[in-house]
Amino acid sequence: MASDLIGFDSFTLRGDPVTRAKAALRVARHQVRLAYDDAKSWRLESVLSDIEDEIGVQLSEIEDAVDADAAAVEESGEGAARRQAWLPLRAA
Repeated sequence: MASDLIGFDSFTLRGDPVTRAKAALRVARHQVRLAYDDAKSWRLESVLSDIEDEIGVQLSEIEDAVDADAAAVEESGEGAARRQAWLPLRAA
């Protein structure tokens, strides 16, 4: 059984943890789609389809949370302060 898990496909995750989590979910969704195309029975197709849908929902929830956090930062005025902090100092 363990030899079934050994493969040659690899990928590298880069960026912050949220970006890496989203990339891992996209890879998982792609692998589920590939498995769906190879499915031998309608039962397996059904389960894989459900998994693909759920991964899509999870990706959407992450995106919505990131967008909501960004909107909250802008609404509180903290976003402008962060942008201002990155501006170079002007000579007096």
